[in-house]
Amino acid sequence: SRRLASPQATVRALLRHYHSFETTGLPEQECLLRVLLSRSGWRNLPPAFLAEIVTRLRSKESVFRFVSLAEGYRFDRKHLRTIAKKDDMEAAMRDVARLLGDFGSRLQKENRLKEAEFVQKLALGLQPDQYFTKLPLAATYYKMERYADAVPLFEDGLARLEKSEGNSPVVEPGANLKELRAGYEEMYATCLKAVNQIGRDQ
Repeated sequence: SRRLASPQATVRALLRHYHSFETTGLPEQECLLRVLLSRSGWRNLPPAFLAEIVTRLRSKESVFRFVSLAEGYRFDRKHLRTIAKKDDMEAAMRDVARLLGDFGSRLQKENRLKEAEFVQKLALGLQPDQYFTKLPLAATYYKMERYADAVPLFEDGLARLEKSEGNSPVVEPGANLKELRAGYEEMYATCLKAVNQIGRDQ
């Protein structure tokens, strides 16, 4: 089988292609969409689906990171093709965010925290108002001892989790919702205590 390019090589190739469109004077998002539509593994996905990803991720850096990740782990050849067939674009973006979130959680459990943050921030970009993108990233920041970054994500994520109980899937497959919430609340309390202590020490 064809050897996969390194993430750095993928991003360099994407940038070269992007600059070739940029010289025509097209706006950034149109250039990004054209890059994806001309790339193997992406050109067969619905243009509306790709346009939604570009719009939500907003910057070329985030879009290229997403493409690099998807190609590196072959999400573009398996999962995304299935998700992209959905007529409901909001549901499709939710599924892509969950795909990234699940992968980020696996990285987090392996203590690959910088990689987990990278993936979870992409998920948050696609679904910025959901507990299932906010709380896992907050937990990664907690493990990295970046307590000030974690606190607002915990606050908003826990509030959204409470509102959604009973009618939304849980953050991790097979997880007990009450246990999951208790774990996040404990991490949140630790973060608050640490932030307050730093404030007193200054």
